[in-house]
Amino acid sequence: MCKKKDKGQPGGHTHDQNHAHPHADDGLYPNHHAHLHPQLPSGAKPTSRRDFFRVLMGGTLAGASVMELAYHRAAWARAAAVGSDARLFDLQKVADGVFFAHARVQAMINCNAAIFVRSNDVVVVDAHSKPSAATALLAQIKREVTTKPVRYVINTHFHWDHTQGNQAYAQTGQKVDFIATSATKHLMSELAEKRMKESVDSVSPEIEKLRKRVEQSSSAEEKAWCADQIRQMEAYLAEMKNYTLQLPTISFDKSHVLNDPAFDLQLDFHGQAHTAGDLFVSCPQRRALATGDASHCWLPNLGDGYPRAWPRTIDAVIKGDFKYVLGGHGPMQSDRTVMTSQRNYIEELTERVEAAKKAGQSLEEMKKRITIASLRSMQSNGYAEFLDRTLAAESPHWGAMPPLQESVSENVRDVLTNLDKA
Repeated sequence: MCKKKDKGQPGGHTHDQNHAHPHADDGLYPNHHAHLHPQLPSGAKPTSRRDFFRVLMGGTLAGASVMELAYHRAAWARAAAVGSDARLFDLQKVADGVFFAHARVQAMINCNAAIFVRSNDVVVVDAHSKPSAATALLAQIKREVTTKPVRYVINTHFHWDHTQGNQAYAQTGQKVDFIATSATKHLMSELAEKRMKESVDSVSPEIEKLRKRVEQSSSAEEKAWCADQIRQMEAYLAEMKNYTLQLPTISFDKSHVLNDPAFDLQLDFHGQAHTAGDLFVSCPQRRALATGDASHCWLPNLGDGYPRAWPRTIDAVIKGDFKYVLGGHGPMQSDRTVMTSQRNYIEELTERVEAAKKAGQSLEEMKKRITIASLRSMQSNGYAEFLDRTLAAESPHWGAMPPLQESVSENVRDVLTNLDKA
């Protein structure tokens, strides 16, 4: 089902902060679409796809936050809404030559992308969950931004929704290099095929659930919504039959620079965070920073994370001279408020879990005691309200949305699991 393609050899070596040698061979702006929020009959339980998404996110990603999962599950309705078009992204101009592709809702989720238009070519940061999504973005770039070819694709980390579109860029007929940290290349080599297969194996049971929901529903609108999800999932299954894993062709340990007369792009590994290999892409001349999932507008996913190291990594990043934060999910930010709030939340949560562990508390006790109301970081700068507001703005849904506290409890579990991860 999945073939692996790597033009180069694995490996890496350390570079200083200002230079690197490539290994030789080696989407606060919500989507502005207002729709009704249909509700289930009184007493009915909201449909949950939690187990489905746990498998999609892969073994150690079982703790993906309810906030993130609810966003994907509930906001799917937007894709089937009357008046929606075929574009998968909303393109926003950030600065001269810099664009933010804010992913629209899809049954099989896509990440956002950062687009840097240089003198003669284009650099794209992150590649979505499937080749067809990357192909769609390529077409949209040509229509709305530039006809210059894509020369580099940067994978900020190894997760499936940021890398499975690499194949589309490799098949454009143009010279395209794929750049990532050495750690990300290793993780892709070790885990990408396994997690892709898990996602595929999980889709068919979910389709059957949707079909049963169609049979039981008396709402024409709900039936149409389910039918669209089935269509998208079946398309994903068909597409993944011919999927080829495209590994990075350029990897580095610490830093790598892409120089161009238009502007420079500085790629840096600042430390472990969301994964073992997160990189940040900085454009100093445009004061723009692409962060992948190490900093975004949803509650952080700590399933593959490093809770002790993550705040220190953000401390290193936040010293930089940037204004615009182009995160891997959710809307673009034009200041550091959300980045700081997320960093403080991870640090405080880790401290609370560590103290509870030393006190001999069980996981269930921790979940009961570590509440949103008890977390200073959630109250500071209105972070909890921001998360709730973002969820409500970007998530048309059937039935009640899961409360944010459930997300925090999932994060508690993941912090406990990964507390001493090195």
